[in-house]
Amino acid sequence: MLKSVKHMAVLVRAEFQLDLKKPAVLASAILQMATMTLLAFLSQPQITAKIWNSLYWVILLFCTLQAISKNFLGVNRARWIYFNQLAAPQSILWSKMIYGWVSMVMLTLANLILFGFFMGFPIQHPTAYFLNLILVIAGISSIFTLIGAIASKANQAGFLAPVLSLPVVLPLILVGMQASNKTLNPVLVGSVYNDIALVGALDFLIVVLSVALFQPLWKD
Repeated sequence: MLKSVKHMAVLVRAEFQLDLKKPAVLASAILQMATMTLLAFLSQPQITAKIWNSLYWVILLFCTLQAISKNFLGVNRARWIYFNQLAAPQSILWSKMIYGWVSMVMLTLANLILFGFFMGFPIQHPTAYFLNLILVIAGISSIFTLIGAIASKANQAGFLAPVLSLPVVLPLILVGMQASNKTLNPVLVGSVYNDIALVGALDFLIVVLSVALFQPLWKD
């Protein structure tokens, strides 16, 4: 167990070191967020809280897709073999997922800061909102990581990853948007915690399926 944790720590550190050497992907995602947020603000400076929330989720989803799914898209066959000798498949998957979660948190905070700067914060109940936000982005990054691993086995990986990811991530986004809309009301709706619990259950299911599906994919 301790050996697996050490392997995961080494792999996560290696991912961030690669990003420091080639920060173009994360930087381009932040630039896309800034551009789309500015366009949304210029097109309609005064928007309702629900439109603010919808725009936030749409921009976050499409701007982070390529940045998170790249975890496996740049892994060729030689590197797959090297990873297989370096650590167990579960350690490799968890390291990629942890890296995706951390990257997703940074991009989410950047998007939230941009929205707050241009269009303010209409959130009435930040505790419930951020709890829901953390669970949703954890699920999104897990899906993007697994789909990136699947797409990396194909010839058109960069095209295949968005096509496979969006239908899978849509139910999670819809439940997350429904929960976050309820946190915008002056009086917090009690059912918001049911939605948050559903998001947590979906996250658990996504992680379990990712671990189960990655093993045969890795051996291929």
